[in-house]
Amino acid sequence: TAMVIGSMIGSGVFLLPGRFGAESGVAGALIAWAIAGAGMLMLAFVFQRLATRKPDLDAGLFAYAKAGFGDYMGFNSAFGFWASACAGNTSYWVLIMATTSALFPALGAGDTLLAVICSTIGVWLFFYLILRGVKQAAVINRI
Repeated sequence: TAMVIGSMIGSGVFLLPGRFGAESGVAGALIAWAIAGAGMLMLAFVFQRLATRKPDLDAGLFAYAKAGFGDYMGFNSAFGFWASACAGNTSYWVLIMATTSALFPALGAGDTLLAVICSTIGVWLFFYLILRGVKQAAVINRI
């Protein structure tokens, strides 16, 4: 959870303001942040209401789609979440390798063979950490 939240919020907080500022100026950046913030708040309210109305559904995001629209939509929801997680993890590790290239130039822009190998090792390390159990993986939250 900490890795996912950190990647979404961290990369958004550190990358987006510079891009907004360069492309649209301060006013455009503030408008974009207000729209994005309002959208995320509405999404949080939707999940709050779903959790209140269906407290027995605890199998993840796709459980709501499955309960409301059937097995096919539940599967599509789970598959879409999986695909977005793969794309998100890929972009997160490219960002890590591109940033680390300031110390190790062989990593390039995060797209070199060494960067791919290091990213793959990182993903598998997280996998094995989580595989050991939630309590052991919770160490990442403390860090």
